[in-house]
Amino acid sequence: MGYETEQPAPPALEPEQDTQLAAQVGNLATEVELMREDQALRDSRGAPSAEPSLGAEEKPPTTLLVYRDGHQVEVQDYAILGKTLWVFSNQMTRRVPLADLDLAATQRVNGDRGIDFVTPDPQ
Repeated sequence: MGYETEQPAPPALEPEQDTQLAAQVGNLATEVELMREDQALRDSRGAPSAEPSLGAEEKPPTTLLVYRDGHQVEVQDYAILGKTLWVFSNQMTRRVPLADLDLAATQRVNGDRGIDFVTPDPQ
C-alpha cells in the first residue's frame, strides 16, 4: 500500500518577476550557447598551420574589472545577469556581485581602452 503525502507548494513569484527572471535566464542560456559554439569553432580549427604567420596572433580584447578595494582583474568572457556578473573561462565560472565592483571606474578605464562596459540600468 502506498501513501501519498502532500508537500507544500513552492512560493509563487509575482507574474512580472517570473517573466523577468525567465527572460534573464533565456538570455543567459543564449549567451552560453553562443560561447559554446564559438569554443567549438576554435577547437575545430585545430593546431595552427605550418605556414609562418605575418604577425603575432591577435588576442581578443579583455575587459578590466575594477573592484571597490582597488584591485583589478582582466576578463574576456562575461555576462551580467541582474546584480551579478558571471565570468566564464575554460577552467571555471565565477560569480561576482556588481556591488563588489567600482562600476564608474570600470566603465572609465575600459572606455579609455576603447572597450564598452555596459551595466543594466538600476531598477
